[in-house]
Amino acid sequence: MKIFLISLIVLISIFSCKNDKENKKVVISSDPTLEQLNKLIEASPNDVKLLYERAKYFNKNEKYIKAILDMKKVLKLDSLNPVYYHSLADYYLDNAESRYAINTMEKVVMLYPERIPSLLKLSEFYFIVKNYEKSINTINSILYLSPDNPEAYFMLGVNFKEMNQLGKAKNSFLTAVENNPEHIDAWLQLGKMAEEQNDSTAETYYKNALLIDKDNVEALHYLAFYYQNNGKLQQALDTYKKIILIDHSYIASYLNSGIIYLKQDSLKKAFDNFNITVNIAKTNPKGYYYRGFTHYLEKNNKAAKLDFEQALKLNPDYEEAKQMLKKIEN
Repeated sequence: MKIFLISLIVLISIFSCKNDKENKKVVISSDPTLEQLNKLIEASPNDVKLLYERAKYFNKNEKYIKAILDMKKVLKLDSLNPVYYHSLADYYLDNAESRYAINTMEKVVMLYPERIPSLLKLSEFYFIVKNYEKSINTINSILYLSPDNPEAYFMLGVNFKEMNQLGKAKNSFLTAVENNPEHIDAWLQLGKMAEEQNDSTAETYYKNALLIDKDNVEALHYLAFYYQNNGKLQQALDTYKKIILIDHSYIASYLNSGIIYLKQDSLKKAFDNFNITVNIAKTNPKGYYYRGFTHYLEKNNKAAKLDFEQALKLNPDYEEAKQMLKKIEN
C-alpha cells in the first residue's frame, strides 16, 4: 500500500512538472515578439539596434524599469546618439522619475548645445516639473539659434500661460502661428484663452485648427464644447456627431450630447447617449449619474437609485449623486 502511494505521488509529481513545463511554454509563446528579441539578443548581446528595439517594446508594454535598463546598456555601447538619450529620458518620465529624465536631457544638451530638438525637449521637461524659469531660459537659447522657431514660441506661450502672464502667452501663440500657420496646438491654445475671456474669436481659432485637419478630434471637441457653452446647441450636437463618426469610443461626445438632450427634454435620446457612455466606459461615474438622473426624470426611482449608487462606488465624493440619493430615499 505504501509503495502504491509513493508511486502515485511520483506520478502526480511527474504530471505536475510536465504541466508546469507546458504552462511555461504557453507563457513564452504568448509573447512571441519578446521571445524573438530575447533570442536575437542572446546571440548578439551587444547589438545596439536590438537592445533599442527591446527597450521600446518594454516601454510600450509599461515595463519601464526593463526599458530603462536596456537603454542604459544601449548608451554604454553608443554614448553619442542623441535619440537614445531622448528615449531614456522619456522612459524615466514614464516611470515617474522626472529628476533622472531631466538629468539625461541635460547630458545630451551638454554634448550638443546647439541641437534644437534636444533643447526643445529639455524646455518641455522643465515645464512639466513647473520650473518655468529654466524652461524659458532654454527656449531663449533656441530663439538665439533659430529666431523664428514656432515650437519655441509655442513652449514660451504655455510657460507664460501657466505663470498667468496671459498677454505674453497670447503674443507667443500668435507668433507661433505666424511662423507656422499649421500649428494646430497653438490655434487651440489661442481658442481656449479667448473662450476663458468670453471672446468670440475662440470659434475662429478653433475653426482655423480644423482648416488644417478637419478630422482633428481635439479641435472638434473644443469647438463643440464652445457651441454648447454659448447656447448653440444644435451646432454642438452636429459637431459631437462628427466626432463619433471619426471615433466611436469618444466618451465626451456621448456624455455631452446626452446633457444637451436633457436640456431639450429629449429624455429618450439623452438616455441612449448616457447608456452608450456607461457601456463603453464602465468606470465613468458621470455616465452612471446622468443615466440615473434620466431615470429619475422618467419616474423610475429604482433604476435611478442603482445608477447613483454605482456612481458613488466609483467616486465616493460625488456630491450630486449623494444629493439625488437622499432625494429619492426621502
